[in-house]
Amino acid sequence: MKKRLISVFILVIWLVACNSNKPSTVQHAPLKVEFAFWWGDFTLLVAKEKGFFEKYGVAVEPVYYKNFPQAPADLVAGKIDAGLFSIGDALIASEHSGVKVLAAYDDGGLNSIVAIPEITSVAELKGRQIGVKIGSPYELFVREMLHNTGLQTSDVALVNLSAEDIPPAMPDQVQAGFVWEPYTTELLKKGYHVLFSSKQLSALYPDLITFRSAVVAERSADVRAFLQAWFEAVEYRIKHPDETRQIVANYLGKSLKDVEADDELHIMTSEDNRHLFQTSQPDDVRSIYETAQINANFLIGIGTLTKQPDLKTLFDPLFYK
Repeated sequence: MKKRLISVFILVIWLVACNSNKPSTVQHAPLKVEFAFWWGDFTLLVAKEKGFFEKYGVAVEPVYYKNFPQAPADLVAGKIDAGLFSIGDALIASEHSGVKVLAAYDDGGLNSIVAIPEITSVAELKGRQIGVKIGSPYELFVREMLHNTGLQTSDVALVNLSAEDIPPAMPDQVQAGFVWEPYTTELLKKGYHVLFSSKQLSALYPDLITFRSAVVAERSADVRAFLQAWFEAVEYRIKHPDETRQIVANYLGKSLKDVEADDELHIMTSEDNRHLFQTSQPDDVRSIYETAQINANFLIGIGTLTKQPDLKTLFDPLFYK
């Protein structure tokens, strides 16, 4: 028995020695990437379910946030590696931690001010309550809308509410509110109407793939692979919107009717980003840097940001070139 044990021991040593001659592969933990219930975010699930991340050799764990406002804080705290953020959330996160914006993944879609039936023009908002997340870029949208009609924020009462809080708050707490899908449709079904929309303003709120800077520095190959898989998933979902809906419904355990395609939302491709990240643009087109500067100026003006961010450092086009 003792001789047999010694033989086994020698065999183990021999196997270890043989294996030590083979190159070792370091397996990183999956990239934890936040997403919310938003048509633009669902590219993440398409890439996951169609095996595109595996194809490019990166492990990714989608992290669903039903309560999105917690996500930027978790990115800053290092609880997630990346988030699918609005431009304002990315700018705010950059002041509290090192982050990199690597691509825009949609144009922000159709944002709307939905109002009660009695309010038929923006001018009639005077003296009324408008629900909007105060201190966010969405407040900029409301200010621009009012300014275009000759009103000031002092002419109305802004009530600090997120888009998901608007439907139950109308009509008693607010008489109008800043929303996007699916909350716009929810309000329309209740008899409210769209008073003003982002079709009447140049796009202010692209949504951005935002990574912690440390992750980009330490796992550049994984981040590059993530973006390769992401943009392949973009092309796939553009061609297969119905399958995209089914993937989302299956992943989140929702019925198919709860996952509506947003035809107003432009999903950004890799080629879109190549143009967007160019500093020189036609007169009627803004670069990502110009759009970010408009948002940063607003956030500084209301005290949400304390200083101008270094946009050339924050926005990094390296990975999709």
